[in-house]
Amino acid sequence: MPSLSDEQKRRVRALARSTSDAKIGKKLGLEPGAVKAFREQEAAAQRQRRERVFKILLPAVPLLLLLLCEALLRLTDYGGSLALFVPAETAPGYLKINENVGRRYFPALAVAPEVSNDLVRTAKPPGTYRIFVLGESTTAGYPYLYNGSMSKMLQQRLRDYFPDREIEIANLAMPAINSFALRDLGPELLAQQPDALIIYCGHNEFYGALGVASTESLGRWRSLINLYLELQQFKIMRFLRAQIAAVQKWFGPAHSPAGNANATLMEQMVGDQAIPYQSEKYRRAREFFTANLKDLINAAQRQGVTVLLANLVSNERDLPPFADIFNPVTPRATFLAALERSRQLATQGNLQAALALCDSLQQVDAAPACLHFQRARILEGMGRFAEAAAAYQTSRDLDGLRFRAATDFNHGLAEVAQATGAVLVDVHAAFTRASPHGLIGNHLLLEHVHPNLHGYFLMAAELCRALQQQGMIAVDWDQTRARPDSVYWQERGVTALDEEVAAIRMAVLLNNWPFVPRERSWPLRYQPKDYLQSLAYAMWRREQTWEKVHVLLAEDYEKKGRLELAVKEYEALILQTPHNPSPYIRAGLLYANLQDFDRAQDRMLRALALTPSLEAYQVVGAILLNRGQPAQSLPYLQKALQLAPGDGRTLYNLATAHLMLGQTEPARTCVAQLEKLMPGSAEVAQLRRSLASPQPAR
Repeated sequence: MPSLSDEQKRRVRALARSTSDAKIGKKLGLEPGAVKAFREQEAAAQRQRRERVFKILLPAVPLLLLLLCEALLRLTDYGGSLALFVPAETAPGYLKINENVGRRYFPALAVAPEVSNDLVRTAKPPGTYRIFVLGESTTAGYPYLYNGSMSKMLQQRLRDYFPDREIEIANLAMPAINSFALRDLGPELLAQQPDALIIYCGHNEFYGALGVASTESLGRWRSLINLYLELQQFKIMRFLRAQIAAVQKWFGPAHSPAGNANATLMEQMVGDQAIPYQSEKYRRAREFFTANLKDLINAAQRQGVTVLLANLVSNERDLPPFADIFNPVTPRATFLAALERSRQLATQGNLQAALALCDSLQQVDAAPACLHFQRARILEGMGRFAEAAAAYQTSRDLDGLRFRAATDFNHGLAEVAQATGAVLVDVHAAFTRASPHGLIGNHLLLEHVHPNLHGYFLMAAELCRALQQQGMIAVDWDQTRARPDSVYWQERGVTALDEEVAAIRMAVLLNNWPFVPRERSWPLRYQPKDYLQSLAYAMWRREQTWEKVHVLLAEDYEKKGRLELAVKEYEALILQTPHNPSPYIRAGLLYANLQDFDRAQDRMLRALALTPSLEAYQVVGAILLNRGQPAQSLPYLQKALQLAPGDGRTLYNLATAHLMLGQTEPARTCVAQLEKLMPGSAEVAQLRRSLASPQPAR
């Protein structure tokens, strides 16, 4: 059958919509079979094209649906922003840490760990040195937080060393996170151009968010966990995560700690409570820890950022192990009875026999942590402190409930520093030197891992020393600018109010598992006995903010005439909220009332660096005038008068300054205004008499 020409094909296509094959063939002089064959060929080709398009589009349909869902979720701002930094509403031109950023890491518990309110400039100014501090609850300064953190204490020292340089320190730490979160935050924090990172992290590698033994664990594969975190930037992922968490909560155990609203976050995060030393799960946690830190540090160093990596401290002497792990063949009851006998011998003063019994038990089973803790106690009693320290550390390392990082993790930090070129800061050695007999315990720590104020103060001093030794910020540090440690301690900005809030937090923590058995845990029963305690309780219950309770307490002190205590509250606010002019002004007024004019002037000048203020202009002008510096006082008094044209005290000081400078005409103008405002005033009359016999200009 002859094939059709291109023209014939075109005409067949045109007629095919309304004409039969026979009529088309007759009209074009073609055999009907030829027309039919062509049309069937065309139909087959069209089917093939449709099949190809379908095969191409079919896999894209789910992707298109996901993109549509993502667009809808973004349009409705589902879940809000989980970015690390967001604009600070109260400080234009600054970024703050997003209070919701921690929600990335707790899909099942749906909590947002508390973050600091530190600010950084949106656009980093030339010459600014920017430090980010990363880590967990210890790094955040728990239980004091705010000025009780090592970062705030470090900032005090750096401000003295570099008074003419802006040094930004932002504490990005969050409770209950670990190295996965630090690695995840890396790209965002590095985008803000830090000059240095300070990292103190490691105690939460088992039970922190996404830890290998936590209720939020995502499995055995580090790459998969990090991919999951990277996908959190998509709202569809967060939506699916929330639905899965809801299903898990619905069908999960009815009485699990993770579902107990009264359980502490520490308790809710624990999955596996017995992890043997150097077990597969233990090694996996350590490998994840070092690998995540290497990823973060290498990324930082590619950008020219120096990293300080601090090693870890925990309570070795004064915290017995939480959980013992025995060899399955060990006769546990017999073993524990013998260990109790060793304790009795030690109590009776027979330390040598007590130690010998422990040594014999060690031949039976060296795995239980309680055995090594008892040996450490005996060795300490014998004055063999180095051996006692080693035994305490062994007890800590063998503790099956892994809330304290083992010595092996500090070895891992040293390996990471060696491999990456990070600076290792030996905080553990500093704590050892500062502890009686070199045994780290309640002298510097509150419970298992959180330092007391002296501990945080020591960490800040050690970090400052490391910065100096490395020539960071500047090659040479002017040692004459540093003040004694006693001054930094007095000005640490942690008041009795902060310590009371910390005491409440500690009471809650220490009266819950694992510090007491679950059946003996109890909810907080706190009865405030005075105004300070009522404010502390309100803050702990999140009924009042940290800033508000300090202001309220300061105002109460002022009413009672306790100005020295009131000014300490405002100084705490200055340290914590340095971009807010209000506490500078309130402190300046109090210092003026206390006759501390140097501090009054300093605080008011710092307020004026932030915003114009009538009170600040008035106080600085008056102080300079009283010091016999009328020329220097004039600009401040004139600006005060611009803000309050009819203010009598400002007019009086301005007239006095002009008279002291021999400027009679401006003085006469001020006196005339004063006479209208304060008719019959003896002070104004004295000014009028001074105009009649002006003094030579000073």
